[in-house]
Amino acid sequence: MPAPLLIAFCAFCGTYAVKKIHDVFHKKEKNKRRKLELKGKTIEQAREDNKQAQAEIDDWKKKHGENEDKIKDLEKKIEDAKSKANDPDLSPEERSMWKNRVIQYEDEINTLRKNNGSILSRIKGLGDKIKNNNQVISGTVSNLDDRHWVWDLFTLENIMIGVAMYVGYKLLKDDKK
Repeated sequence: MPAPLLIAFCAFCGTYAVKKIHDVFHKKEKNKRRKLELKGKTIEQAREDNKQAQAEIDDWKKKHGENEDKIKDLEKKIEDAKSKANDPDLSPEERSMWKNRVIQYEDEINTLRKNNGSILSRIKGLGDKIKNNNQVISGTVSNLDDRHWVWDLFTLENIMIGVAMYVGYKLLKDDKK
């Protein structure tokens, strides 16, 4: 094979190889930017979700505190009603009325305690949601693709170009002898 034709072939292969390398770098940077944008959106969405969940937790804690205050108030009322129900100076009808109030207050306390139980489970669920969002945030930041760009160059096409350039080099070297 004539040397100029071989040189042209090698130049063509070299140019093509450089173009492929450029394309790999460009594609890699474009994909990296796209991944970073998506990860940024994911992180922002998880943070916003955490803010909403935290606000909801605060509301539920406030409601829980209000229920606890009501329970304490009702317990005081129960003690007062029990003492009045045991007063010997009251008529049987008044004693019965105070005993009924004690039962009514105890029912209200039980209802409030059940509500507090469900409130605590909601708070726990929201806490788990925040924990999961924090794991998403930390996982999203830490799992950037660290694969080296060299591995993107090892395609069948690029290997064949390299072999063709090597064969061309060997042919040129043999022609000169």
